[in-house]
Amino acid sequence: MFTPKPEVIDLKVDVLGPVPLALQQDFGDALVLMQDEKFLDAEKLLLDITLRFPDFAGPWSNLAIVQSKQEKFEEALVSIDTALQQDEKFCQAVSFKGIVLRELGKFKRAKEQYLAALECNPNDVMTLYNLGVLSDLYLHDNVNALSYYQRYLVAQGDQQDETVKSWVVDLKRRVPTEDQQKPTGNIEKSAETNNSTPQLAGEE
Repeated sequence: MFTPKPEVIDLKVDVLGPVPLALQQDFGDALVLMQDEKFLDAEKLLLDITLRFPDFAGPWSNLAIVQSKQEKFEEALVSIDTALQQDEKFCQAVSFKGIVLRELGKFKRAKEQYLAALECNPNDVMTLYNLGVLSDLYLHDNVNALSYYQRYLVAQGDQQDETVKSWVVDLKRRVPTEDQQKPTGNIEKSAETNNSTPQLAGEE
């Protein structure tokens, strides 16, 4: 959950120096607005923040999120690209760009973006889920969808998502046994091996 005045977490802080107090305060206020689902107000504040502090990736990334919540996906893509220009290793932004691309119907680019997100952070469980959804619902790639859903469940450990488990059961009925992968191993290699249909993107 968001706290009233959270600290700004930005991966370029070591390069840019100490985070200005005004940025910390305004960024915290924007997070509270986002939590309260006041997305238009949050957008206005984040636009102001990015004008005053353009070199920090975090505000640009959150601006993309609130724009996406308002279905301003073209604007969100510009904002998330700007965040990544400030910090190309901002893994959450790398993943969120995949969501925006999916919303814009750019499924192959979304898949590439999600794979880049997994390379950035191999422990990004939600990107595994998103890959499964994209492969399943948008690319109609049952083999890869099954593989990603299985990896997502493995990553959850003992507390597995019952809905996703039911999807796996259904997909196993439709995917030939010889095409089913074990839910372990290198994510990217398995995705490349099963390059049978379009590509991925999903979200939640």
